[in-house]
Amino acid sequence: MEQVEESVDKVQGFIQSGMLQAAIVAVVILVVTAILSYAIVRLIKRLLSSDGVPLPSSTILVNIARIVIWTTGVSVMLSLCFGVDVNGIIAALGVGGIALSLGLQDTIKNFIGGLQVTIMGIVHPGDHIVVGGTEGIVHDVSWRQTTVVDYEHVVHLIPNSVINSTEVQKITPEFLVSSVVVLNNDGRNVDEMIREMELLAKNAVEKVAPLEKDPWLLVTQIGEYGVWAKMRFVLADVEYAREARDAALRAIAPYTRNNSSQILPDDED
Repeated sequence: MEQVEESVDKVQGFIQSGMLQAAIVAVVILVVTAILSYAIVRLIKRLLSSDGVPLPSSTILVNIARIVIWTTGVSVMLSLCFGVDVNGIIAALGVGGIALSLGLQDTIKNFIGGLQVTIMGIVHPGDHIVVGGTEGIVHDVSWRQTTVVDYEHVVHLIPNSVINSTEVQKITPEFLVSSVVVLNNDGRNVDEMIREMELLAKNAVEKVAPLEKDPWLLVTQIGEYGVWAKMRFVLADVEYAREARDAALRAIAPYTRNNSSQILPDDED
């Protein structure tokens, strides 16, 4: 009986001390913060995906907004409910952040690079880019890296600092597929060969992927071993680019001395 009374006294003391009310208010603030974070993040995603908005729909902006909301909510909770001096904590973090930044230089460079890439619109999700030896479609720009998926379905994680400091080539239209081919120099009319190859490539590609623009060949060089050309076509969807390119090259293989399955930038007129 004495133990029960002692427990009741402790509970009453806890309630009278105001800790219970503070805990309830803290929970309410965190719940409200979570709801606001969810609603604002959804709103930002919807705005970024709308037409006419200059900023791309990259996760770095969404993550920054989420961090700001939660930092504000937790700061309000600590200050109102527990009397914590948030300004003092921020000042201490500022001093410690200087030392921490020395060990996180690469991370900070990538974060700042991601902001510059996003705000300045250097690349957007859906862009077809070439950076160094990497080529593919941009899927996302996060706080640390830019995710690029090539036509072999390989995912490349390129640090934002590299994107920000290296030449970036943009290929348009975005779903352009290009391959170098060498026509056989056997005396046939080149124009007729090209027309036949374009038709064969078109029929082959249409079996595996929808076309936005039919294949066409552009002569780029004439040498003693044949006529060099670049075959291009534009897909409506990039998902089957590898299969489409393979089908096109197989279809025109009898007309060529050599071909390359390499995707090259559209750098020639």
